[in-house]
Amino acid sequence: MLRLLLILAVTCLTLAVPHEKLVEKRSSAIPIIEEYHVIDGQMDWYEAKAACEEKNWQLAQPRTQFQMDEIMKLYVAGFYWIGVSDENHEGNFTYCSDNHPITYSNWDTNEPNNEHGAENCVEVWKLAGKWNDVNCTVVRASAFCEQHGPVCEPHMRTFDERTYNFQGIGWYHLFKDCSENPTFEVTTKFEPREDSTPDNIKTRTIAINVTVGNQYAIIDGRDVTTGRTGGQVTDAKVITVQEEEKDIKLHFTSKDTTFSLKWTLRKHALDVSYSGSFYSGKLCGLMGNADDDPRNDFQKPDGTITKNAIEFGESWKVTDKK
Repeated sequence: MLRLLLILAVTCLTLAVPHEKLVEKRSSAIPIIEEYHVIDGQMDWYEAKAACEEKNWQLAQPRTQFQMDEIMKLYVAGFYWIGVSDENHEGNFTYCSDNHPITYSNWDTNEPNNEHGAENCVEVWKLAGKWNDVNCTVVRASAFCEQHGPVCEPHMRTFDERTYNFQGIGWYHLFKDCSENPTFEVTTKFEPREDSTPDNIKTRTIAINVTVGNQYAIIDGRDVTTGRTGGQVTDAKVITVQEEEKDIKLHFTSKDTTFSLKWTLRKHALDVSYSGSFYSGKLCGLMGNADDDPRNDFQKPDGTITKNAIEFGESWKVTDKK
């Protein structure tokens, strides 16, 4: 849960000066720019978080080694806050933007150790990008910030943080279980936005279909339908849907892994995340295979890997569904 913090440390934030580096990740369609920034200054964690948000960024939340390596291109000797803490769940570190359990860590030896008590926030303190837990109110670190767009609109971002541009029209496999005994799949429907033209197609998400075993959920705007396709009606319910004023949230669990989808309706923005280890390298679809290597994310259903974003995207089209 995000908290609104009132920070009375104007002097510290006034002295904070940003510098930044552009990291360009290319697909064969168009380049997508992701920016990491540093705000220099002696800040505590809350001040660092506020300093990033003041510029419409957020504290960097590295979720793969690839991301950590990109962030460390900005590193000079010193301490840097990142958006990870266990303040809300002692001993269980989460990302500050969504409170989801971390999917990647780079702890230094014997860390985290909560050595002085209440060491709930995380800093980067060594050249290798090593993490240390420290009291959130310690005033000594700069801030690593990140800036990026929605996770899973047609400007796509895979589970391994590879960004690409794909403007498909129709139903596509967003992600699915590609293990030996698959149990679930998530498909999504894209249609052209109002500002599309024949020469410049821009698409948006308009519907989502989730199937887990014999249970399903269909989300078509505000219309939400859940049910079962035969089998034992006494099976425990595995798909949970929450309808809120501005968005719809869906959760389901398979093996040791919980998948979460948050669809912000007005913006047609779809945010997807998961926690668990079983499906590492066992997913497939538009969001890649989740093996922590973005270089092989463009894997098609036949197992071959393409360099072309459009070819990759179209290979995951659901051809028997309109």
